[in-house]
Amino acid sequence: MSIKYAEITIIRNLEEESIFRGLFRVLGYENTTIDKDTIIINFDDGTICDIKDEYIDKKYDFSLLGEDHWFPILFKKVKDTLPIIFFKRPKVENGVRKLNFQNIFKDCINYNQNKIQPSEYNIIYQTYNDIEIFAICRIKSNEEKPRFLLAYDGNWFDRSDIIYLIDCILKHNFFK
Repeated sequence: MSIKYAEITIIRNLEEESIFRGLFRVLGYENTTIDKDTIIINFDDGTICDIKDEYIDKKYDFSLLGEDHWFPILFKKVKDTLPIIFFKRPKVENGVRKLNFQNIFKDCINYNQNKIQPSEYNIIYQTYNDIEIFAICRIKSNEEKPRFLLAYDGNWFDRSDIIYLIDCILKHNFFK
């Protein structure tokens, strides 16, 4: 298992933002990313990409969305021999969904448990035998420019897979 890390920054296009999107943002709600926003990924090898410049449709098969979240319960590459990847259900404590990111981010120098913010995008996917191979967690940032840490297994996902998956996840666009 070769876990790699990246940092994701979303730059909201505030000039073309609808009044409802702006109102939700001001009220503290998390907005879904739209095509007019910019998504930048800073990979741990020092390379940076704007998703718009490098997006390739990788043809993943996504299951139905979960009943209590916006993400597929499972997914896999179309015509791939790698097994299916499963959504890790968060524990609910006092009505708050919580995930433990300590294991998958243990070697990430930018990870600090105290800087994790609640987010609907805080997710972990794992193999059938509970090995965590993909995770996103929001770090302290504002709603105009939200930032996330990403962890992924380099044996399962290459750069183009990550770009594709981040675009699908942040835009809630799994069934293109």
